[in-house]
Amino acid sequence: MDTRILKHGAPVRLFPVYPESCKEQRSISIVLAAMVSVRPFAEKILTPLGAKVGKRSLVSAFTEVTLVNEVKGLKDRPDALLVVETGKNSWSALIEAKIGKNSVESAQLERYIELAKLNNIDAVITITNELTPAPSIHPTQLAKSILRNQSLYHLSWSSILTIAFLLAAAKENPFDNDDEAYIVSELIRYLEHAGSGRLPLDQMNQGWPKIVSDVQAGHPINGRSEEVSDMITTWHQEARDIALIMTRKLKEAVTLAVTRNQIADREGWVESETKNFCEAKVLSFDLDVPNAASRIFVEADFLRRAVRVSMKLAAPADKVSNAAKLNWLLRQLQKSDLSHIIIRCVTRGKGQNFGAMAKDIDPKADEIKNLADIASFHVEMSCDLGAKFNSRKKFVEGIEELVPRYYMNVGQHLQAWVAPPPKLTKEMADDATENIEASPEASDSPISNSELRREQQERPDWAKAWQSEPTISDAEEVSPKYPAPPAQTPRSPG
Repeated sequence: MDTRILKHGAPVRLFPVYPESCKEQRSISIVLAAMVSVRPFAEKILTPLGAKVGKRSLVSAFTEVTLVNEVKGLKDRPDALLVVETGKNSWSALIEAKIGKNSVESAQLERYIELAKLNNIDAVITITNELTPAPSIHPTQLAKSILRNQSLYHLSWSSILTIAFLLAAAKENPFDNDDEAYIVSELIRYLEHAGSGRLPLDQMNQGWPKIVSDVQAGHPINGRSEEVSDMITTWHQEARDIALIMTRKLKEAVTLAVTRNQIADREGWVESETKNFCEAKVLSFDLDVPNAASRIFVEADFLRRAVRVSMKLAAPADKVSNAAKLNWLLRQLQKSDLSHIIIRCVTRGKGQNFGAMAKDIDPKADEIKNLADIASFHVEMSCDLGAKFNSRKKFVEGIEELVPRYYMNVGQHLQAWVAPPPKLTKEMADDATENIEASPEASDSPISNSELRREQQERPDWAKAWQSEPTISDAEEVSPKYPAPPAQTPRSPG
């Protein structure tokens, strides 16, 4: 970026002086000043947005920005300009921030995108309390033609807080000095305070109670209604919020499992989610926890007014009986409260599945023996919210309490089955020892007939079909197949 396009801009301040009415400017100034001062913090935030922040990168940020090339009739201006310079390369972004329940309107966002294009600025970034599954998914819908040749990203204040929290909780110190660590810790303290303007998602959309009541009454659900569309959007935000909550609790990056196609085609994703809801009356999302036995599957069942959390494990392949497979799972849950855990056994083929409370399952019972071969287990905890399911606020409280409780009681104790390494029998080991003792220089000695026959016997059947088997007669010696040189007749003298 050519900094000459910056007509006016004040460097961001870690301790900005703004009136009480300018909370947005104060918050964005503090966050950007922390990015300017702490390179690892800038790297964690900006790398997913396409900026390359290295050890030699220079990060600069300005507020009260006025650019040389202005949009005609533009009355407002973006909150900040961010520039990352690495050698001769640079990356820049316009930033617009909102606090509380405020959001960026589409008309304002379109003006800033046009402004960015006029000044060859790489990206436009919005920061609000709205949560999205990924930075490239924006809460404000715009026509694809407007976004042509222009990158648009969105961050939430909660995601920024979580990134700072992960840095501060890292097992290995990521900071270059104590000052950086202090700045990040103070940023966390600021963003956790209500005065910063950061608001966690604490309730579902306004149409939530009506949708729940319609499902309970058996009324048809209009998938094209604004209420359902808002519900799907809010559900995605709640999923992201739970991922951030789990990240801060575990001090590891817990992510929302989202495919590339879902990120690339958000409209198609919402349409698919809406169709699934109208058919099954269930909303769901998956969480990826580092090194966990499986993903965590979260469901909100509108018919039963319940929230379910589960993990899926393949049954151990080295166990023959169903009783042994169940015992393998139950041993992992010895430290868990079994009174709230449901185990579902999924059998192979068309066999009948089985499910019961973990505390009531007897692996030796006839109903377990008579089951078809168990292929996998679903380990589940369910919370019947009842009337609380209809409440926008209490539903969020219920699901945000159940997911961490499930992981603490179940998820952190489960381990996926791993095939054991191949074993060497005592007979094979003894043979190898005898051969070594009998022939210390075995690599230089010819192969014996007994060894050759044993190798032929051990050759797998599929290899015998196309590999020719060498044979050696008892009288034949193993030697190179070259003809002997002709005998030379001595020359007579003279």
